[in-house]
Amino acid sequence: MIYLNENHTKLDAVIFDLGNVLLDYNPKRFMLEMGIAPEHTDRLLQIFPQSEEWQQLDMGVISDDEFLASALRKEPSLRREIIRYHKHWYDYFKAIPENAAAFYQIKEAGAKTYILSNFQKTCFRVMQEHNIFLDEFDGRVISFECGMRKPQREIYKLIISRYQLNPARTVFIDDMDVNINAARAAGLQTILLPIGGKILDYLTISSD
Repeated sequence: MIYLNENHTKLDAVIFDLGNVLLDYNPKRFMLEMGIAPEHTDRLLQIFPQSEEWQQLDMGVISDDEFLASALRKEPSLRREIIRYHKHWYDYFKAIPENAAAFYQIKEAGAKTYILSNFQKTCFRVMQEHNIFLDEFDGRVISFECGMRKPQREIYKLIISRYQLNPARTVFIDDMDVNINAARAAGLQTILLPIGGKILDYLTISSD
C-alpha cells in the first residue's frame, strides 16, 4: 500500500508528469553541454520551451518541420544554433535514475500508474526507445495525442474519466505550480516536486 506523507491518504493511483519528475529536463544546460555559446541561450529559450509554436508542437497542431521553419524565421542569425539544438536535444533528455526506480517500487506496491505530460510526438517516441519503463504504465494522457496541454482543466478531467480514477485517492506529481494548482482544482491529491526532488520523500510504501 502507498500513502501520501502530507496527509496520510491511502493512494490507489499515481499520475506522473515526465519532465523533471521522471526525466531530467533542463534546456539551458542542454544548450551549454552541446557547445552553444552562453550569450545565445536566452534568445533560444524564447524559441524552444517558451514560444507559442512550442506549445502548438506539444499539442500536435504543427509538425517538427513547421516548428523549425518558424524558429528560423524568428531568429535567422541563430540558424546554426537552432538547427543544432532542434536536432540533438533529445540526446540530453535522460531518465532520473532514483525516480525511475521509485516508479517501479510504486507499481510493485500495487498502485496503478499513469503519465500526464505535455510532450511532442517525436520526442516522446525517442524517449520510449531510450527508456523502457515508459511503456510499463497502466495508461497515459499526452498532450500531442489529445490536443490539450496542462494546465487546461479538460486534460485532468480526461485522465480521471478515461481510467475511472478516484481523485481523492490519486496523487499527481509535477514540477510546476500552475499544473499542480489545476490538478488540485480537479480534486486530485498533489506533490509539487522541486528540481532534483526524490519522489519517495513524499510517499510511504507499506507492506501492511
